[in-house]
Amino acid sequence: MTSSGTPAGRRERAAATRAAILSAAREAFSERSYDDVGLREVAGRAGVTAAMVNRYFGTKQELFREAVGTEDPTPPQLSSTPREEFGRELAALLVRGGHAPRPGGPDAAPHDPLVLLLRSAGSATARPVLREYVERSVVPPLTACFGADDDAARERAVLVLALLLGTDVLGRMLGVAPLDPASAAGSPALERVLAGVLQAAADS
Repeated sequence: MTSSGTPAGRRERAAATRAAILSAAREAFSERSYDDVGLREVAGRAGVTAAMVNRYFGTKQELFREAVGTEDPTPPQLSSTPREEFGRELAALLVRGGHAPRPGGPDAAPHDPLVLLLRSAGSATARPVLREYVERSVVPPLTACFGADDDAARERAVLVLALLLGTDVLGRMLGVAPLDPASAAGSPALERVLAGVLQAAADS
């Protein structure tokens, strides 16, 4: 067994502490906006001091950047979906719960970065971090779904993303029927409408 007093033991403790802080931050930022979450709250959830949070992450903005992460939220099967089936496939994922939390790494809890984005998009401090995340981790995989890395494909990707986020805001976050998960799951008509709108965005 590794002793906690050895260098390996100290590294394990440090990794566990860092993972606990990151998990607590993701939990807090998933519930409320960036501006409403303080480092003391994150520290309390993780069972450490605020000074320890600063030691591992430096600033609140850097903690938020790591909490958002770089995970690609695009369902992997979309990359191999024929263009003419794109809207139908994505609508089915939306209505049937395709936005499951993403893995947070070997030592971090799963999280959905789009929830963090939606919670904190109104914060002037969080906005640059979120824009960077969208530009680097979200838009490129969606653009690749359209088979080319050009301006037209990127425009389609951004339009599709806008429709997805709007659906998430009304459905998952505000619970507006029939976009809320409970209503949407039993609504074939909604799935057909979403499929048509998403396909139009993909083809535009």
